[in-house]
Amino acid sequence: MPRPYVACGSVVDKALQAAMNEIRRYIAGSSTPEDPAHADNTLHWLLKLKPDAGPALQLAALGHDIDRASPDKVQRRDFSDYDAFKAAHARHGAAILAELLCCHGLPDALVQQCCDLVRQHETGGTAEADVLRDADSLSYFDTNLPLYLQREGEQEALRRSLWGLQRLSPGALALLGSWQHKDPAAAAIIEEALVRHRRQANGTEESANTTQ
Repeated sequence: MPRPYVACGSVVDKALQAAMNEIRRYIAGSSTPEDPAHADNTLHWLLKLKPDAGPALQLAALGHDIDRASPDKVQRRDFSDYDAFKAAHARHGAAILAELLCCHGLPDALVQQCCDLVRQHETGGTAEADVLRDADSLSYFDTNLPLYLQREGEQEALRRSLWGLQRLSPGALALLGSWQHKDPAAAAIIEEALVRHRRQANGTEESANTTQ
């Protein structure tokens, strides 16, 4: 079982652990109950997908949604376009994380790399950003979906799940299809979303149009 970054005694190692702890404390203040678990679960999935992930990528996985815990978080209602909302969310999260990490004496290059990854976590575009996007998406299904389903209802959960499937790489999509969610209601949403996603891939169903 791969594990998160473990300090080895150096000043930088201790600073990384301190930064991770502060990210967790910040996200613990989110008004969305699944956010703290999603942060650590994204890190868990990252290390399943890429066991040799470096510290910048691990920090980015843990802090990618830090915007959601901010008092002035980006609001969906302020955007007519969902992708524009997601891009603004990613940029704001990167700015928050840059301010947080600079207080821990981490190397500038590491902080820059981490923030660049957070800025790209919704879209991917590099090998590391792509694996971060996969980890984030898999964690939505693993951790967020049951509570999202309770809060938003079946139709919206299905639409959000279809959007999430469209983000997954072929390898991550196959991984999702190979396991059964322990929550029966969430498992049913995933199964239906996978069926519809295959239909979309075959051109027999329209693409998802999510609003969350």
